[in-house]
Order: sequence, then structure tokens, then C-alpha cells
Amino acid sequence: MIDIARLYAMALVFYGHFIERIMLLENPAAAAQYKFVYSFHLLLFFVLAGYVARESDLALGFGRYLKYRVLSRLLPFVFFTAVFMVLPIFFAEQAFPQLQLPSVDGYLTGLLNTTFGIPMFCVPSWFILMIFSVEMVHYAAFRFLKSNAKILIGAALFYVVGYWLNLELDIVNPAKGRVIGWNYLFIHEAVTIYAFYLLGIYLRRTKVFTEKVSPRIALPGLIISFLIVLFTYNLNTGPFNFSYYDAVVIIFASHGHFLWFPFTAVVGSLGILFLAKLTPQQKTITWMGKNTLILMCLNGIFYHYINPRVAQWAVENLPPCAPVVFAVGFVMTVASLVLCIPLVFFFDRYLPQLSGKPKRNGPWLRNFI
Repeated sequence: MIDIARLYAMALVFYGHFIERIMLLENPAAAAQYKFVYSFHLLLFFVLAGYVARESDLALGFGRYLKYRVLSRLLPFVFFTAVFMVLPIFFAEQAFPQLQLPSVDGYLTGLLNTTFGIPMFCVPSWFILMIFSVEMVHYAAFRFLKSNAKILIGAALFYVVGYWLNLELDIVNPAKGRVIGWNYLFIHEAVTIYAFYLLGIYLRRTKVFTEKVSPRIALPGLIISFLIVLFTYNLNTGPFNFSYYDAVVIIFASHGHFLWFPFTAVVGSLGILFLAKLTPQQKTITWMGKNTLILMCLNGIFYHYINPRVAQWAVENLPPCAPVVFAVGFVMTVASLVLCIPLVFFFDRYLPQLSGKPKRNGPWLRNFI
């Protein structure tokens, strides 16, 4: 179920990034769909991460815990950043308008931004840095949150503190010229997001969704969750730090309303879990769900090189109404995921140690752990 839910979450990432390009071409229908998807889809990843977090890992010494997180998170980030740094040599045209690529100055600027701000060569890979920081917060904090009641109290406290800090400090905000600065591994936002990670732990502990859920419950749960998000996502009118988008944008710690933001995020996440329960387990689907880290990075190919061109064509040749925007986005999402399958197979089969699975052995590299 978790792997299926991960793939749905990943599909929403592909869809959201494509719709974003249409939105930037001043399409109101795309802007509404973007705001709907972004109200919950990235928070879902952290709920799922908490759901499968092994509490026994916290018994490890910090050195061993850190080593595994570095090899399973930061090493893949560095690896895929290096891969994407090669691509502009052949496909730089319009892919990186903020960088002069391929040039020494462009690469240096991109590396500086990547280290102290936002990953520039593969923007979607920022998520890997965030999950690393959330897991570091988890190692430090969860030893004080052993009971279910403390988990819920901790989630509330982390959310309140993180929300307030990000609203006041506004650390990363391109609209205000804040890209490079105190944005080390997105630790400032990890404080807020850890609340959703704790929610995932609580759901697992209380065995919500782990037991068999009847379609009589899952289907109404899905429909009700969808309708609640549909009728509430637009009630989140801010304050958004990154007001240019007027939507939840986690990469910029732009959450919006103190209550509507977590409400739609939680309800939307539950809706996807209901949908995952209703989805038959199929080998390719679950395999793709197990490789969402690779998919997150591969989305950069479409984010930087393909989505802008397809979105421009769609705006110039198709009606701007919501059904057409949804249809184009849906087809683009499915096609993109299918095109990723050979690359996912390659990285998962031949370079798993560099793709988030350092315990795997062979065929080209030995296991790192």
C-alpha cells in the first residue's frame, strides 16, 4: 500500500511540475489545479516516510545512523546533481535561464546555489535534502516522544514552532532575492515538516491502513477526502511567504493559513492512502513506488527540458479551459512516468548504491554498508 501511495504522490509531482509551466503562461485553470495539488502532495511524502520509519534505528549510535542517511540520501543527491551537470553541455538552450550554461561562471553559480540554497541543476532533487534533515530532527527528538499522546503533542509543537519561525524569518524567497543564505539542507523547513512525519508514525502505531480496509470504507473515504480538499484548498489565502504563486510551496516554506494548510495536507494525504488501498497490487506499480527517490531526480529531465516546451505548445494550440488543462497534464504525467521506466531500471539494477540503496551489492559496485 505504501509503495502504491508513493507512486501516486510521485505522479502528482510530475503533474504539478507540468501544470506549473502552464500556470506561468498565465492560465487561471492551471493555477487552480496547481494550488489544489500543492495543498497536500508533498506533505504526503513525509507522512509516508514516517509511516515506514523504523523506530529501532534510533537505537543505533549517531555515527551509524548518520552514515546510513548520508549514503542513502546525500550521496544520491550528489550523484544525480553530477549527472544533471553534464546535460547542459548538450541541452542548455532555455533549460536554465537563470544560469549561463555551459560556462564556468554558470557552473560556479549553480554549485553555489545548490550548496547554500536551491539545487539548480535538478530542482526536484531538493526533496532529498529535506528528508535528510527531517530524519536528523527525528533522531534528536523522537527519543522524547515515545507514547502516542506525546507524538501528537510533539507534532503540534513542531508545527507551531516551525510555522512561526518560517513566517517570521522568511529564509528562502526568490521573490525577495533570498536564494543563497541560511538554507543548509532545508533544516529551517524540516522543523515544520517533522510534524507530518510524526503523523505518519502515529498512523502506523495505531494500525490505521495497515489492517485490511473494506472498499465500503475506502471508497467513501476517498470521495469524502477529495471533496473536502476540493472545497477547502482555496480557503488558504495566506499569508504566503512566496506570494508570487499564492499557493503552498514547501521548498520556500510558504505555507499560507495557520489552520487551512495542515488541514488540507492531512485530508489530502488520507485520501491518497484510501486510493492506494483500493488499487490492486501490481508488480510494476509497486516497483516504481519503491524507487521514488530515483523518480524524483529523473523528474528534473522533464522539469528543465521538456515541460516548458510542451506547455508552450499546449497554450498556443489548445483551449485554456480546465478539462483540457487536466487532460494534457494527465497524459503528460503518464507518458513521463512510462519514459522513466528504463532509466529507473538502469539505476536500480546497476547503480543502486548511488541511488539510495547502499546495502545492495553489485553488479558494478560493492555494497557500501
